[in-house]
Amino acid sequence: IRSMVNGQRLQYSKVVLIALSQFLTFRGISSITSHPTMASSSARARMLRIVENGQKWGVKHFNNKQRASPLSQLYPPELPIQLSDYESARKHLASWEDFRASPLRSVPQLAENLGVKSLMVKDETERLGVGSFKALGGGLVVSELKESIGSGTLTIATASAGNHGIGVAWGCQRAGCQAVVYLHQGVSESAADKIRSFGAEVRRVKGGYEDSVLACQTESDANGWQVVQDVDSPGYVDVPRRIFEGYSVLAGEIVDQLAEQKQQLPTHVLVNAGVGGLAAGVCAHLWARYGEARPRFITCEPIAADCLLQSARAESMVTVSSEPTTVQVGLDCRTPAPLAWSILSKGVNDFVAVPDTAIYPTMALLEMATTEGEGKILEAGESAVAGLATVVAAASQPELREALGIDEQSRVLTIVCEAPPDRERFMDVIKDF
Repeated sequence: IRSMVNGQRLQYSKVVLIALSQFLTFRGISSITSHPTMASSSARARMLRIVENGQKWGVKHFNNKQRASPLSQLYPPELPIQLSDYESARKHLASWEDFRASPLRSVPQLAENLGVKSLMVKDETERLGVGSFKALGGGLVVSELKESIGSGTLTIATASAGNHGIGVAWGCQRAGCQAVVYLHQGVSESAADKIRSFGAEVRRVKGGYEDSVLACQTESDANGWQVVQDVDSPGYVDVPRRIFEGYSVLAGEIVDQLAEQKQQLPTHVLVNAGVGGLAAGVCAHLWARYGEARPRFITCEPIAADCLLQSARAESMVTVSSEPTTVQVGLDCRTPAPLAWSILSKGVNDFVAVPDTAIYPTMALLEMATTEGEGKILEAGESAVAGLATVVAAASQPELREALGIDEQSRVLTIVCEAPPDRERFMDVIKDF
């Protein structure tokens, strides 16, 4: 079954599996999944079906060759997130007793199914017990702010699409200060509950992410609270810049782990993007560390909130419509962060946007592929798999594959940036694939 590569492979797989199931039932074995070999064959057939269905996903792509800096250009000294900024952020984070690098994992079975040489996944699902990478930024800033005032009282406020608020709330609990987190109506109640579990107050705001940012800033000005936001604006740059510097530590871990594991450098790095903070931190660091050898860098966002792709097309930052919404709630941002855009407009090779129809199948695919392996089963949230979904779509869409320069020799790396915000819902949505 695994070796079938033509258009009829799924039909053949189903016939074989049905026959095997009937045979096992006749022999007194009630279910095909009760035998490990048969369960493995069933999972592989399901994985092939998802990959083949990727041809139906309407992925958008924009090649940034007109503006992307040539490989010969080293990381410009005028851009934010220099190596010295990374080093200071890494030093502070390393001082935390509970700080550990997140795993860099290989998924060979999925690489084979996707027609690439290797697939590496940076797994952020258990980072600091928060469930995403966000504590690297918000937690870092909160820690440094608290240190700067000593024993004085401090109230931190932020707006979030979920994970940033969780990271800030976690950081405030750790530092011993109060937190108020503003969430728009699209953020799940499970995310709100997790924020509350760290002792923070949650305030709901009608509208979208940008409305929650405005409410946070207005009420913080009135109450004298310190805003820790991951989007810069005129007169508000230092905090978001430091947050992005914290995110670059994740990229530093990737560089070190590739060397420790004696892995070749990736040819393609795909990063999920909302306002672009994580993408900027990773892009800046890989550019600065690898120079001419840096991989092809691809941002991946929801089609319903493709502010980076649309900005690239317009050759300047744009705001996209607030409708429709997306299940990729953590990426549901309508305007890029200007600091992030200053890096991404020059450092990104390809801007990609994926439809929501690709998200649940990709979550299921990743879970199945890691169930087949020997390591931890990887359960990813809706905002964690846009990058992987892009590679899945490219496996069955020749034009997209060619446009991204992906082939059987490609070494692909993507970041699974969050665990499922609601595990019960996760189990429910993947069961049909």
